Amino acid sequence: MPFHLFYLTRIHKRRLLKRLMKMSRKIRKNPSWGHSIRKAYTKIAAYRPPRSLIAAIVIGISIFLLGGGIYNIFMEPLAVLPVGGGRFLPFIPYRLNEQLLVGSIGVMVLYALGSIGLILIYYSTRYIHNPRYTSIIMGIGASLFLISFIIVESILFWMLHYQ
Repeated sequence: MPFHLFYLTRIHKRRLLKRLMKMSRKIRKNPSWGHSIRKAYTKIAAYRPPRSLIAAIVIGISIFLLGGGIYNIFMEPLAVLPVGGGRFLPFIPYRLNEQLLVGSIGVMVLYALGSIGLILIYYSTRYIHNPRYTSIIMGIGASLFLISFIIVESILFWMLHYQ
């Protein structure tokens, strides 16, 4: 309608009101887009992700931060350090405040292996009624954790005492 409501006559206002009432009845009978959007919004707002998913996301973010992911993004370090004679180093000797991309990614992988080891140790406690299975899973988890810990410590030792 190109004109405003107050320019309508009484008859036109009644007709318009009847049309609006009919439309509102149709909307009540058939759910409109607004209702379906509200319904979808309440489903999304009420969604609660599983605890294991939240734990996996927190572990992933922690590994990224501890491995130096923010440093890699902002400082854009070299991938490897060429030493000469076709040799490369994955770390910068005698400098703990700088890192290379390969060393950072390697440490992230080792942290992930250690985390998987700890998760396996925790998972093995669920099967206490089956001692053989428990000991196998616990042994695998402990070995993953120890291997990752020893390799990370040896990388730090090599960085400090490079020859």
